[in-house]
Amino acid sequence: MKIVVVAACALVVGIALGIVFSAATIRHLRRRVKELREIIREGLPPERPETMKRFVWACVINGFAWVWCSYILAALDKVQIAEELSKVALAEIIVPVAVYAFKSGVENLSKNNRWPDKGDTPEAEPEDTDPPGMG
Repeated sequence: MKIVVVAACALVVGIALGIVFSAATIRHLRRRVKELREIIREGLPPERPETMKRFVWACVINGFAWVWCSYILAALDKVQIAEELSKVALAEIIVPVAVYAFKSGVENLSKNNRWPDKGDTPEAEPEDTDPPGMG
């Protein structure tokens, strides 16, 4: 009887989350369509999210789903399986986020620093100096 109640509760929670996430997705997509229409009217090319960012989000969402599945397994007295699944899920969440953070840090360093092979940029020259020959 306990298993049936847990399964029914999981089903109800799943349906409720599905409805909430569907409504949120529809709102987000409608907002995005409006933004894209404005961008097209202005003649600008639309910005696309990075592939790595999409990959990280997919891994994070998958990891959170695994954690919730481990809670359900723990409620069903499958503690050993739940513990192993939680370990894997946390690695699934933490590792992609850490890799993405490292990658973003290296990209920001590369974009925002003056590297010797890039040469001098116009921002590096002082602006308030007098031109040669001026007193």
